[in-house]
Amino acid sequence: MKSFSDLGISAPILKAVAEMGFQTPTEVQSKAIPHALNREDLIVTSKTGSGKTAVFGVPMLQMTNPKESGPQALILAPTRELAVQLDGELKLISKYLPHRTTVVYGQHSLHAETESLKKGVSIVTGTPGRVLDHVKRGNLVTKHIRFLVIDEADRMLDLGFIDQVVRIIKTLPRNRVTLLFSATIPPEVSRVCKNYMRNPTNIVIESPTKTVDIIEQVYYRVNGNEKRSQLNRLLLVEQPDSCLIFCNTRIAVDQVCSFLAGKGYAVQALHGDIPQGRRMQTIRQFKQGKFHLLVATDVAARGLHIDDLSLVINYDVPMEKDSYVHRIGRTGRAGQRGRAATFVTGEDIMSLYEIEEHIGALIPEADLPSESVLNSRRASAEQWIRAKRQTTRSTKASSRSSSKRTPKTHTPNKSRQPKQERSPRVSADPQTAIRQRPIPPAEQVKQSQIRDKSVESKKSGGTPPPALKRKTVFERIAKRIFGK
Repeated sequence: MKSFSDLGISAPILKAVAEMGFQTPTEVQSKAIPHALNREDLIVTSKTGSGKTAVFGVPMLQMTNPKESGPQALILAPTRELAVQLDGELKLISKYLPHRTTVVYGQHSLHAETESLKKGVSIVTGTPGRVLDHVKRGNLVTKHIRFLVIDEADRMLDLGFIDQVVRIIKTLPRNRVTLLFSATIPPEVSRVCKNYMRNPTNIVIESPTKTVDIIEQVYYRVNGNEKRSQLNRLLLVEQPDSCLIFCNTRIAVDQVCSFLAGKGYAVQALHGDIPQGRRMQTIRQFKQGKFHLLVATDVAARGLHIDDLSLVINYDVPMEKDSYVHRIGRTGRAGQRGRAATFVTGEDIMSLYEIEEHIGALIPEADLPSESVLNSRRASAEQWIRAKRQTTRSTKASSRSSSKRTPKTHTPNKSRQPKQERSPRVSADPQTAIRQRPIPPAEQVKQSQIRDKSVESKKSGGTPPPALKRKTVFERIAKRIFGK
């Protein structure tokens, strides 16, 4: 078996790689790194989690000179999360090198990114839209680019970024090395390879087992109105060290997260409505084990690498078959076995059959936890919840003490609520938190319905519905609707 030193890697990089805990190269690293060091264009077809970051990271760092004008290498990633992660891994690999790297992506400070680019960097990692924006503004000079990496090219196509990728490529020097990575090579990606790569070497890593083959998969038949209670029971029995729970919509994420927080779990939400800075902090804390449950939309399904993820739960059956593979692929990484469970309602059963056909395997049905099993696990479950909750509280306390001087902004509704009545801090639709106020007699009948919904939502663990902003606003709306 080859070692990293057999691949022609320089001593500073070997030292950094050893400190990262990697002893021997993966198959894709063994096959691809020598070609990249030989400055060959590469098309690498390999599943996620195979160690491809080192395939392009090591050669770029080894063959670029930080003293020369830059940037000299550009990496395009389909999501912000993946872009940030790739830049973090490059920083680790270049620990003993003088190279400087930076990352650019949407919803990040454009000014901060511009200042970072002005200071001079060797490698830029970014999402296509933000990279193109910097190129147009003249902040990112591309004439010195010698290496281009297109990561997860099939995902670029799925998200509609291929056109932006092509526009970026047209600004780059033709005399460059292009490395393209993709789990599959659709026709549109194949055309990019043909038009913008020079006699690329194809490296296909045929895994002896598919991603889904190394993951223990089951599904549970549930009724739509009992999904949250069954989720709670499953968690109490399984007690995973870390669990990623997928929902199809942002609203469902908020509702499930609020429900679990009300049960005492250390849980956070992740979806597109949450500010990017907070999303990155949430991912970082989840990786560090600061909390054990993360409820997310498919925004986290690709490009999110979490080591030793114990369990993935599909609270909703994904709407796209490929999403199922990407979701459960968050567990069972680097050849380790993983576990995944899916809640299936009567309306979802046909979608499940389509997923089974897509992955070429049958997903066995499992029985939901019985009362006897639940009771036998209840004592240990309370300890499990308490331990994680204490970790979360200590993290929040440390965060508050470090930001005592930072003024906090509160909405008028929240500031007038008694402390004991505030709902868990999860992202929610601003129209889902009610503020109680006196209601004129003429409006009591209409408003009683809203109060009933509020009580029902609280009983079910959901986010309480919102109060009316101002009585005058309601009166004007009511006048338009009812003519009164």
